[in-house]
Amino acid sequence: MPEASQPRQESTVRTLVVALLVAVCCSLLVSLTAVGLAERQQANRDRDRMNNVLAAAGVENPDAIDLRIVELDTGEYVVSEEIGHGTYDQRHATEDHTLSVDVPGDEDLARIGRREKYSYVGLIHGEEVRIAQLILPVRGQGFASMLRAFVVLDADGTTVQALTVYEQGETPGLGGEVANPTWLASWKGKKIYDEGGSVRIELVRGADAAAEHQVDALSGATVTSDAMTNLMRYWFGDSGFKVYLERMRSEGSGSG
Repeated sequence: MPEASQPRQESTVRTLVVALLVAVCCSLLVSLTAVGLAERQQANRDRDRMNNVLAAAGVENPDAIDLRIVELDTGEYVVSEEIGHGTYDQRHATEDHTLSVDVPGDEDLARIGRREKYSYVGLIHGEEVRIAQLILPVRGQGFASMLRAFVVLDADGTTVQALTVYEQGETPGLGGEVANPTWLASWKGKKIYDEGGSVRIELVRGADAAAEHQVDALSGATVTSDAMTNLMRYWFGDSGFKVYLERMRSEGSGSG
């Protein structure tokens, strides 16, 4: 009996080994497929997002956009092996302390904690290759989620042409209205800065439609409305795009 059981034991071991190898191979295949699909899905989301921005800005030709990377502290464009179009991951830059800076609590209007040193910007060219519009990414903590948006500015660097909130998880029917196309359309023509260069844009309940620095606040969503005011004031202040926009204005919004 013991002699007969040994082949059966060896057979059982071989079966378990084969089953384990099959399981490992299948797991590896599923993982590789998931990674491949994730990259493709992210690319599709990015493409859809950019198409939404172009539609909001009234741009029909994607080739009209020149995507650049700007150093926020200096307002200068940068190109390097690490900080280059196609290699720089802005969303995850805040997780790398060499690519981001801590935002002091008293300055953190947008409640982001850390701010990337470099940001993508989109330049929409008009006639004679002059810059007609700018696309700038902004974000800030809302009531229940991180609000992420693109602001499209005219060449003057202060007049809002369009606003697209592409990611939010606020309360449906309340703060969730931050992504309502009708409300977003009310931003068109509003001014970010006053004549002295101070950030003046704000959300106000019952705002006068003719008030160039005011947007009507979201009904029943005070926290989300305040968050939109604060994130705009942060990203267009000294720690955000202000230095870059001042440089663009001083250069006359030429070819860039």
